[in-house]
Amino acid sequence: MLPGVDDGPSDMEEALELARLAVQDGTGTVLATPHVRDVDVDTVSDRVHEVRAALRAAGIELTVLGGAEVAWDDVPSLTERQLELIAQGPRGRRWVLLETPLFGDEGEELCAAAGELARRGYAVLVGHPERTDGLWEAGDARLGAALQDGPAPLQVNASSLLGSHGEAACRRARTVAASGRTALLASDAHRPTRGPCLSLAVAALIHAGIPEGIAEDMTAAIPRRLLDDGLTSPFRAGRVVRHADGL
Repeated sequence: MLPGVDDGPSDMEEALELARLAVQDGTGTVLATPHVRDVDVDTVSDRVHEVRAALRAAGIELTVLGGAEVAWDDVPSLTERQLELIAQGPRGRRWVLLETPLFGDEGEELCAAAGELARRGYAVLVGHPERTDGLWEAGDARLGAALQDGPAPLQVNASSLLGSHGEAACRRARTVAASGRTALLASDAHRPTRGPCLSLAVAALIHAGIPEGIAEDMTAAIPRRLLDDGLTSPFRAGRVVRHADGL
């Protein structure tokens, strides 16, 4: 959503078009998560304010919040101030979006990064685990057993459920969704040509046998709870886990 940053919209015009598409897809709040490696974290807040001003001027009713997506090897270089700038949730329950690597088998490094964040006072939300071949080849248990001394919440990309990243990622996304370890779906929207698809992803989950209420919660109630109530370590997904246990 932030223009001129990493692989998102190239300019404000594209950002506004992306915002319109998000609203059309039923989204009211967007958490912008540029890659830490591709943005000066200290500028994220100012960039968000610029987008908010442009949205108001264009009459687009969308709330934009600022965050970032952190890779395991970004963690050591982030200062306490920078972590606080990109973390979400209330004091004492702050969390950071930690992405799984798209290439290679770096499960141990990922777990070590999550451990360091925990020592620094932050829980983690694990991003797009379905896209990391090496972690699945090494065994699904590595995604959770060593993260934060217990299961960490997992965020699946909506685009994966629609086959945009191949059949393997699609199959894994459905598996994770049915396991009860998914906290939410991410739009994975980058630009107007790679726009929001949460509604289609919810429909895909329902078609795959996930109860409609649970599928809807993954795009609404659960992400809202993460923003408002934050996370502790380990995360307990409440009724989502209880429902999913019966799938």
